[in-house]
Amino acid sequence: MKITLILIALFHSVFTLNQDPEPPEYNFHDQLLCQGDSMSLGEKQIKFKKIVSDSRCPKGNGITCVWAGEVSVLVEFYEDGIFVGEKIIVGTNLSKGQNEIISNAAISLAEFFGTDDLKINGIMVSPYPEGRRKITPEEYSVNLHIAEKLKSD
Repeated sequence: MKITLILIALFHSVFTLNQDPEPPEYNFHDQLLCQGDSMSLGEKQIKFKKIVSDSRCPKGNGITCVWAGEVSVLVEFYEDGIFVGEKIIVGTNLSKGQNEIISNAAISLAEFFGTDDLKINGIMVSPYPEGRRKITPEEYSVNLHIAEKLKSD
């Protein structure tokens, strides 16, 4: 009985090791953008237009907030250099140093590009408010995280 189990385990491991690994289902793109910068994905571009509002609770001593606040980011979409639409993405303070603004669900870009192959998986907004200092529009940057579904053969 033990020999049979050992032989089955041996054959299973040989067949498993000889299989090609499955290719990843998504290609991930990550880019830091200042206001007015664009991220290119072939003929498609995503542009960080501006921060619409930022009411995130600032870090600092003596600051008490009733709610965490939120930040709104305006992004524009272009295909072959032609404007195809814009979207305001709103989120609250979440995990990554309180800068992450997109929660669990990915945002499909199908309404702009006619395909569900691209999704915004996350946006990190920097800098994070501190004390009572106002952040100027030129100081803001966003780090875009895009998931691109790979075409299957």
